[in-house]
Amino acid sequence: MRDFASASFQLSNLRLPHPNLDFLRFNRHEEQADDANFTAIVSTPVVVDNMIFSEYILGRPVHEVVARMRSEPDMVGAQESAVAEYVRGQLHLMQYLEYYMCRPRYFLEQRHLLPLGDKARMGLVEQYYAFDEPVMLEFLSRKLNSRTRTYLPEVATKTGIPVASCKRQFENIKRIAKQSEDEEGVPLVNEIMDRFALSEPLATHYAHILFLNINRVDTTKRCLAHFKFADFDFCASILIQYWTTPTSTMTLDDIDQPLTQHAQQLKGLLVENKANFDCLCTAVRVHISLLMPKTPSGSSASTSTVPSSALLALLENRTVRGSTQIRAILRVSFSIVADIGASSTLRSVLGIIVEKIVDSFASMGLRSEDMELFYDSVIIHSIGIVTEQIPDSAPAIEALSRTLTGTKLLGRRLFRQKSSIFGPLNKIRPAQ
Repeated sequence: MRDFASASFQLSNLRLPHPNLDFLRFNRHEEQADDANFTAIVSTPVVVDNMIFSEYILGRPVHEVVARMRSEPDMVGAQESAVAEYVRGQLHLMQYLEYYMCRPRYFLEQRHLLPLGDKARMGLVEQYYAFDEPVMLEFLSRKLNSRTRTYLPEVATKTGIPVASCKRQFENIKRIAKQSEDEEGVPLVNEIMDRFALSEPLATHYAHILFLNINRVDTTKRCLAHFKFADFDFCASILIQYWTTPTSTMTLDDIDQPLTQHAQQLKGLLVENKANFDCLCTAVRVHISLLMPKTPSGSSASTSTVPSSALLALLENRTVRGSTQIRAILRVSFSIVADIGASSTLRSVLGIIVEKIVDSFASMGLRSEDMELFYDSVIIHSIGIVTEQIPDSAPAIEALSRTLTGTKLLGRRLFRQKSSIFGPLNKIRPAQ
């Protein structure tokens, strides 16, 4: 047990100079004639209590931190005043450290600041830049300005996270955005890792947040209200991976222009051309029918690889909508990518996918697995048509795969069905 009462000094009396204070510099003429100057060096081990650091970045007040410490098994019997002194001393150290947390690369390189190892330093930085998903969800689609800062108390009330922690997370994302905005031709994840010494997973999350935020991708529409931060984080990764250039940072200029041109060409070839569209539908129908189970119902065949009878009925045009619905779905799929370079389309892309693709499948009683099988089959059988009718078809085939695969993955993640409208189907979205 840590016996703070027997300590020979009080940690709260330890005062570290603020980094902004140039306390060691003075001019000779400022000294009094009868003054004696001494240089004293006192060295004591500096210990950063990880638990208190966690509470500090959460914005907990002193009395709550003290109460939590006294509840730990090894603190039973410790005097409250001694624990409070220890906590106040640690919090003072945290305030000193926070200046350097805003400059993590400098903090890692200047080893004379604190006698901490590399692993400990990187752990502190990683912990300081960690965020709460409900809080970050509130920052999506918002400008990182003073108006959003005034919204922080409302964010705290809505999420149950202390205002101080919400402010820290807001300032972190704003700081990362500001220091990364002038870089061109460098992947944003690499830039964040280099400037802020963050791990790749955390830097990737920040890159996704900035992509959605700076491009103002709307995540607040009613049809998207029930999705969580993890869903939008996944969608951002798909948008970046499939529809931007390989060296994409986070701006509209990084939307792959050749991809959008090929998507427009493919829409005309595969959707607007009636002969090609009929040929494609026939090939897809045959392919899906071959996947239907030949064994009696109740067999052990995986439902994720078996199409539903509703999908086959749609492809065989035994429904009222038939091929018209299929044509509309494919037209929207290609149009989204063809127009993704426009800010209005990119801003509304998630809502368009939910309202015009996901809801179309769901309204016909189809599952997310049916949608996935449909897109996979369309990709397979469209390649033959593209190869036959487009010279040097390799770029067009690549664009076809990127367009429909990206749409499929976004739709699968955003797939949900409302039980009040679609009966027993109540799947929110499949596990990834």
